[in-house]
Amino acid sequence: MMRRTRHLTAGLAVASALAVAGCGVNSEPEMIQSERVQISAREQQRVQNEESTTSRYRALPRRSANQVVLSVPSENSASARAARDLTRERSSVNFTTQVQPTDQGFTDICSGRADVLQTSREITDAERAQCSQNGLDVRGAVVIGYATAVLVTENGRDIGGDCLTLAAVKSMLARGSTITNWRQIGFGSQTFSAAAPPATNPATNVVAIKAFQRPVGAVSLNDFRGDLRTFSDYRDLSDFVTSQDRIRALDRETKAYNTSIARQRRRSDIESIRRAEAIAARAVVRQIQAENKERERKKQAVRNPDELERQNAARVREAKRRARLEQTRKNNAVVNTQTERFRRDRFGTLFSSGRLGVVPYTFYELNSDVLRPLEIDPRTTPSSKRPDCRFPSQQTIVNRTYPLILPVYIYGDRRVLRTASVRVLLTRLLTENAALTRREDLTGLSNTALINTRRSLGLPPIQQTTTTTDGTTTTSTQQSQPTVTNATPNLQPGEIPGVNSRGVESP
Repeated sequence: MMRRTRHLTAGLAVASALAVAGCGVNSEPEMIQSERVQISAREQQRVQNEESTTSRYRALPRRSANQVVLSVPSENSASARAARDLTRERSSVNFTTQVQPTDQGFTDICSGRADVLQTSREITDAERAQCSQNGLDVRGAVVIGYATAVLVTENGRDIGGDCLTLAAVKSMLARGSTITNWRQIGFGSQTFSAAAPPATNPATNVVAIKAFQRPVGAVSLNDFRGDLRTFSDYRDLSDFVTSQDRIRALDRETKAYNTSIARQRRRSDIESIRRAEAIAARAVVRQIQAENKERERKKQAVRNPDELERQNAARVREAKRRARLEQTRKNNAVVNTQTERFRRDRFGTLFSSGRLGVVPYTFYELNSDVLRPLEIDPRTTPSSKRPDCRFPSQQTIVNRTYPLILPVYIYGDRRVLRTASVRVLLTRLLTENAALTRREDLTGLSNTALINTRRSLGLPPIQQTTTTTDGTTTTSTQQSQPTVTNATPNLQPGEIPGVNSRGVESP
């Protein structure tokens, strides 16, 4: 009995092993088949997607080789100006410029209705995906410049600090700001007021976008404090910051006060002049009388009495003239003393406030003798950590360490950007970069950035022609040179301007 049970158990074990082994052998082909089906399905889907993308790409609007449609946010955009200049020069390329919001510009780029887009924001993932679905590759945007804001005060004026965080910029300039004195942000005790260009200006836009976190294309003056002064002319804005407008107003007030005082004193001044003339005349008459008595005592005859009378009358008139001039001088001195006291009393309060201005870097750079920039700390929340102050300079703008900047991009399908017609536009934008960007109040690229950008696009390097003293000309390729301006601070070796460099002070 035990033997039969043992045999039964062994048989069951063998059967079980065979069952398991049989299961493994039979299931392996099924798994492989399943994987093959999945791979085939994915490959089929990939092919279908490629065919669909190719179909959509072929369905996009087509233009002739010498036609370029350009989308820009404004007529003053650097690329729009470059296109107009090329058209005026009778370029073989026909440019059509569309002024429209950036969102619409990206839509047109992805749908083939535009070839080139200038914008101050990067493309979104959704927009890039839309372009990819239509067979367009919009990676590798070209940077042609930077919208830059510099916060300036009057050069030589101590407001008690040098560096502002983005959080402080927002608290001072954003809508609803309650800052009326610099001491509220830890600076000196001076009243605060601010001015900026209109909301359409790149510098004003940058402040709202980077400090207030407003989206590109949605900035308005309503985003700023209600008492913000706006100036379309940078010279007027500079005069506001340096209080030249107040000085001119004080000059007008002083002149009006001087005129008023002189008018009030007119009657008394006339009387004082008459008394001075009378006193001087009597003194001369007494002198003449004494001379007459002396002649009588000496019994000297007067040969020509009429001539002597005329001489004596002239002596009296001259004495009265001198007395009148002297008394007028004294009267004017009294008026001038009162006027100077009036101006001095008001001049002390004239500069008791610290005015802040928002200007593009290009304007500050040309006026750094009268405007002083505040360094910017990129932090957007209060912090007790060591300040991370950034000075606005060509270097900190181009390497993007200065916080108040927005790169200006040129977007387009990579194949389109390398076509001959678009290369004409890009060549102009990079060859005359400084002039074109400055006209849009942008900061242009450094020499190094220009050389690298031209190289990445396959554009030939700029050739420079120089004439030697003997009259011969030589042509050389533009080399990378550091850009140094009168607004760049002195640095120690290895330092970047304003990025924790020595000499930086923070409140």
